[in-house]
Amino acid sequence: MKINRLFALIAAVGTLTAAIAAPAFAQSKGLAAFSQAEMTNEWRVMNTKEMEQAWKDAGYDFVWTNAESDPAKQLADVEDLLARKPDVLIIAPIEYEALAPVPGLASKAGVPLLVVDRNLPGKAGTDGWISVITTDFVDSGKRAAEDVVAQLQAKKGGAKGNWLHITGNVGASPVIDQGKGMEQTFAAYPDIKLLSSCDSGNSREGGRKCAEDMLQAFPDGVDVVIADNDDAALGAIAAIKAAGRNELIGWVWGKDGTVDGLNAILAGDMVQSVQTPPFFGKDSVKAFEDYKAGTPVEALVFVPKETFDAHTPENKARVEQRIEELKKLGVGCC
Repeated sequence: MKINRLFALIAAVGTLTAAIAAPAFAQSKGLAAFSQAEMTNEWRVMNTKEMEQAWKDAGYDFVWTNAESDPAKQLADVEDLLARKPDVLIIAPIEYEALAPVPGLASKAGVPLLVVDRNLPGKAGTDGWISVITTDFVDSGKRAAEDVVAQLQAKKGGAKGNWLHITGNVGASPVIDQGKGMEQTFAAYPDIKLLSSCDSGNSREGGRKCAEDMLQAFPDGVDVVIADNDDAALGAIAAIKAAGRNELIGWVWGKDGTVDGLNAILAGDMVQSVQTPPFFGKDSVKAFEDYKAGTPVEALVFVPKETFDAHTPENKARVEQRIEELKKLGVGCC
């Protein structure tokens, strides 16, 4: 991911302390307040940009905050946003347990709550929030693990080997759920063994550092590296190349479907990337407006996704097509 492109997208979204935008309609429907977990990568920038656009297009004023990957700051952000008396609060929680107080805070303030991207303890629709709009991350973990099994079988004639796991933010619901999906799949293959895991913070530098440390700890006997996002996978690939561990080139799995990740698949450096769409805005607007109208609201909404690899000529062609689609949209991810 090019830094200038990320900064350009951040500029397009607006400053991190943006004031309430001027209403797009003659009379605003109200204020939507969004607590974003972080802005450390292009996925988050696109997520914020689409969220803002969807609520403005629907006729709402929109304000948002950046928790900067800090659960304590996000709780403070939520309290500040609730003090503005919004009509609805939307949160993308940075961590699972640490943000558990949010539904209670919203309920005390009398503000309906929507959760996007990552989940909170409890159950949407009954425990203080209307709906959670997210990706099926258990399924994402299963897709990666199932592909690892298939590739090891093709290489070794059986499902056996050792793997390293470069996670996202430990404690975040996607990391927990992806881990569950991998564990459920690998449980049927006892000869596929996890050697070590490391928290990358979902960053390229974090992935590089994790891979460096684990490759030093395991100078041989590693067959597979699974990273919880493409940036971390690309950092791991850089570390693998720097260490001369050529046996792991083409044995790295990522997630998110970024342009850089897709190009790494075409280059033969990465095997697979399961898309994680950042587009929850329209679904969140619909959930809130259904709630206001007294219409039944789906408690759990999974956005659709796609898996990218170059296992067949058709799959490779789809990767190439997806890169062009993203370039036409002027974005580098998702």
